[in-house]
Amino acid sequence: MIRVEFLANELGPAAGADAAPGDALVDVSDACRAPVSFSCRSASCGTCLVEVLEGAALLAPRKADESEVLDLFDAPPSQRLACAARLVAHGEGLVRLRWAGGDE
Repeated sequence: MIRVEFLANELGPAAGADAAPGDALVDVSDACRAPVSFSCRSASCGTCLVEVLEGAALLAPRKADESEVLDLFDAPPSQRLACAARLVAHGEGLVRLRWAGGDE
C-alpha cells in the first residue's frame, strides 16, 4: 500500500488515505475528501496543481498531456496535476502533497 496525505489549506483540513499501486491521485483525493480543487479533471486547466513534498518516486512519470499543461504554468518538476498523476504500479511508502493553488 501507498499512503497519500494532503496538507491542510484554505479549502479544508488535512486528509489522507491508503491507496493501491496504480491508483489515480484524483480518485484518492475524492475518497478522502482532500483539500484539492478540481475543474476539468482531464489535465487541461491546472486547477488541481499539487506540490509533491515527499514520495515523488512513488508517482508514475508525467504523460505528454500533463507535461504540456505543466509547461504552460512553468511548473517545477516537483509539481503535478492531481487529475493526471497516478501512483506507480508497484511500491510502498508515503506520498505527501500540498495543493499549489490559492493562498497559503
